Amino acid sequence: MKPVSKRALLTASAIAALISTPSFAADEPVAGAALPAQTAGQTAANPGAPAAQDDAGAAEIVVTARRREEALSRVPVAVTAFDSSMLAERSITSIDQLTQATPGLTYGRSGGSANPQIVIRAQSRSNIGDAAQPVLTYFADVPLPYVASVIPTYDLSSVQVLKGPQGTLFGRNSTSGAVLVYPTAPSHELGGYLSASYGNYNAIVVEGALNVPIVQDKVAIRVAGQRNKRDGHTISQVTGQDLNDINDTSFRVSLLIELGDFQNTTVYDNIRWERQGDAAVLTYLYPGTITPRFPGFNTFFDCGTSASCDVDLALARQQAAGVRKNFTAPRVFQNVQLQGLSNTTTLNLGNITLKNILGYRTAYHYSMTDTDGTEMGLTTAENLQDFSQFSEEFQVQGSFLEDRLDTIFGAFYLKSKPSGRTGLIVAPFTPRLPASLVLSYRTQESKALFGQASFNLGGGFKIDAGVRHTWDKTTSCATGYSANNPYVPGTPVASLDQCRNGGTLTVNGAPVTVKGTQAVADSAAWTWNLGVNYQATESIFLYATVRRGYRAGGVNTPVLGGILTPFQTYEPETVVDAEIGMKARWSAGGVRGTFNIDVFRGTYNGSQRGVNGTNNNFDGDGNPNNDPSAGTIIINAGKARVQGFDIDATITPTRGLTFGGFISYNDAKYLDTGTPAVLASRNAFPAKPEDTAFPYAPALTLGGNVSYETSLGPDIGGLTFNADVYRASRTYFSPFKNDKQLSQGAYALVGARLDWTDVGGTPLTLGVFARNLFNEVYAVGGANTATSAGYASLFYNEPRTYGVQAKLKF
Repeated sequence: MKPVSKRALLTASAIAALISTPSFAADEPVAGAALPAQTAGQTAANPGAPAAQDDAGAAEIVVTARRREEALSRVPVAVTAFDSSMLAERSITSIDQLTQATPGLTYGRSGGSANPQIVIRAQSRSNIGDAAQPVLTYFADVPLPYVASVIPTYDLSSVQVLKGPQGTLFGRNSTSGAVLVYPTAPSHELGGYLSASYGNYNAIVVEGALNVPIVQDKVAIRVAGQRNKRDGHTISQVTGQDLNDINDTSFRVSLLIELGDFQNTTVYDNIRWERQGDAAVLTYLYPGTITPRFPGFNTFFDCGTSASCDVDLALARQQAAGVRKNFTAPRVFQNVQLQGLSNTTTLNLGNITLKNILGYRTAYHYSMTDTDGTEMGLTTAENLQDFSQFSEEFQVQGSFLEDRLDTIFGAFYLKSKPSGRTGLIVAPFTPRLPASLVLSYRTQESKALFGQASFNLGGGFKIDAGVRHTWDKTTSCATGYSANNPYVPGTPVASLDQCRNGGTLTVNGAPVTVKGTQAVADSAAWTWNLGVNYQATESIFLYATVRRGYRAGGVNTPVLGGILTPFQTYEPETVVDAEIGMKARWSAGGVRGTFNIDVFRGTYNGSQRGVNGTNNNFDGDGNPNNDPSAGTIIINAGKARVQGFDIDATITPTRGLTFGGFISYNDAKYLDTGTPAVLASRNAFPAKPEDTAFPYAPALTLGGNVSYETSLGPDIGGLTFNADVYRASRTYFSPFKNDKQLSQGAYALVGARLDWTDVGGTPLTLGVFARNLFNEVYAVGGANTATSAGYASLFYNEPRTYGVQAKLKF
C-alpha cells in the first residue's frame, strides 16, 4: 500500500482547520441561500424557505430540522448539511463521497459497493444480514433499505446528516443518526439545467432537469436524470475485466399539486447499476497452518510451483502488481435495480397541520464477488436479493398558546418483504470444498407511535420532551442445500413458497427437496428525548439533550446447528446518549464567522455486532447446508461507550473569501464484550474489551477548506475557487484491534475545483475539477475479513480523478 504522501500531509497541516462556506450576503436576505458546508447542530434550508437577518447583517437560513421552520443557528440538534451548490463545489456525485466532507461520517464498503457501511458515532451494521441500521438514509422523507442507501446526488435540494439517536420526531428509530436526502421539488416556473462532464478513465456524466408548470400556481412537474459511466480503475490480469467501473442510469419524476392549504408531492425515482464488479485485492496470509495449507488442500492452494495454485506466490505476485491490478478468474458482476415512490400530503388547518408520508420501494441486487482476487477461488460469493418495502407515516403538527407550545404527534408503519427469489451462495476453496446455497427470506415489520413538544418558558429558555414506543417483528424462512458442484454461477434458488411449504429443484442433475424452517423474533422498546436550550444572546445559542435510542433484534439464518444453536436470534440494542452544544455567530471589524461545538457521550447495551468466519464446519455438526449465511452471525456484544466532540468554525475576512474547518473525535470503547466462550476460544470475536475495535469508525477526522468567489463584470462572469482537504485516522474493518492487516492507517485527501460562472453574461458555467489530487492509495473496506479462511483481502479507493464540466441553466 502506498503511504500517505508528504505533499498531502503538508497540505492537510496547512489547511486542516478549514472548511468551506459560501460568502455571507452582507446587505440583504437571500432566499434559499447556501449555508455553511460543515455546521454542527445545523441543517439545510427547506427549499423556498425565506432567509432572515442576524445582528451581524448576515443571511440567516430558516430550516426544518425539527419539522418546523426555525432559524439555522437556533436548532438544538447536531447536523451537517449541504445544498446543491456545495455538492457541486466539491464535485460530489454520489452520497458515499460525503465521507470526505462531513465530520464523524464514514461510508465504507463491506463485501462490496452495494453493501455500504454508514457509520456515525462508531456504530455500524453487520456486513451480512438484515440487521436494523444504526444510521438510516431517507429519500424524500422515506427510509431506505441498506442496499439502496448509496444514491446519486443530481438535482438535489439538500442533504442533511443528523447525529445521535432519532425517532421522536419522524420516521424509523435509529441509534446513532440519519442521512436525509431531498430532491429538488417542482416549482411554478419554467426552467431547468443541462450538465455534462468528461474526465480521466473515460468518465462521462450527463445530467439535467426540466421543470414545467402545468396549471399556474397549482400543478407543476419536474423531470430529472443522470447517466454516469466510467472505466474501471482496476484490471483483472486473467479475464481482462475493467473492475471498479461505473455504469449507472438514474431518473426521477416529481409532481406537485397545490390547492390553497392543501399540498401534495409525488416523487418516482429509478436507479440502475450494470457494473463489471468490485475488485478484491489479496493483501495478507496469516501465519501458521492456515486452511490453504491443510492436507488435501495444498494441491490446489499450496502447490509451490505457480501463482495460480499457491497462495504465497499469488500474494507475492499481487504485491508486485500493486492495487490497480488483480487476478480475478471468474467474471464478476454487479447488477442493481432500485425503484421508489414517495407521496407527501400536507393540509394546513390554521394552528394544526396534518402531514402524511407514504413510501414504496423495491430493491433488486444480483452480484458475484471473488473475495480473494485470484484465480484460485479461495472464496467466491454469489448474492441474489429481491425485496420490497412499504412505509406509512402520519403526523399532526400543532402550535398553541400564542406559538409558545409546538407539538408533533405521529404514527409510523413499515413492512419489508421478499418480492422475488433470494439466496446467497458461498463457494469456499473451490474445488476442494462444495459450495452451498443458503435461503434467507425475511419479513420485517415495524410499528411506532411518537410525539414531541417544545415549550417556550420565556427569557430565552425552551424545553423539549419527546417519546416513542416501537414494536418490531422479524419472521424468517431459511434453509440450505448444495450449490452447483463444481461451482459455476446459476444454481437454482428456491422460492419463498418452496421454502415455506416445500418443493423440489434440480441441482447437479439430481432432484433436491427443499423445505425451510421458520423463526420469529419480536422486540419492543420505549425511547425518549429530553432537552433544554437557551438563547444567551442574539448570537450565542446553548443546548443540552438526553436521549434513549433503540434498534430491533432479529434472526440469524439459516436454522443453526451444533455449537451455534444458541445464536439463532439476537436481542435489541439500546443507547442512552447525552449531548451539549453551543452555536455562535460573530462579527468584528467587517470580519464575520461562526463557531459551533457539540460534546456527546453514549452508552450502548446489547451492542449488535457481526461475527465472521463461522462457516466451514465451525459449528462442528458436519453439515455445510446449515452454516450461517456467508459465515456471519450477529450477536449482542455486551456494553460499549462512545464519547467525543465535533467542532466546526468559519471565518470570512472579506466578501467572497471564506476559510473554515472541522474536527470530529470519537472515543469508542467496550466496557464489556460479553463474548461467549465458544466464540472467544475459536478467535471468532475478541474476548477482551480492550482488544475490540469498532469497524469503519476512525477515531479522528479533520477537514478544511478555502473558497473564493469574485465577479469579473456583468459581461464576463465570475470565478469561484474551492479547495478542500480531509484526513482520517486508522480505520478498522474487523472487530480485532490487534489485526492491523484488516485496517487502514491514517490518510489524507485533497480536492480542488475552479468554475467560470455566467460566462460572457450567459447562464453557462465552465469548470475544471480534481478529486484525490495527490493520488493517495487507501483501503475503503474488507473483501474477506474472516481470519479463519487464512487470508485477508481489501477493496481500494478511487485514484486521482479530474475533468472538465459545462452546465447551462435555463
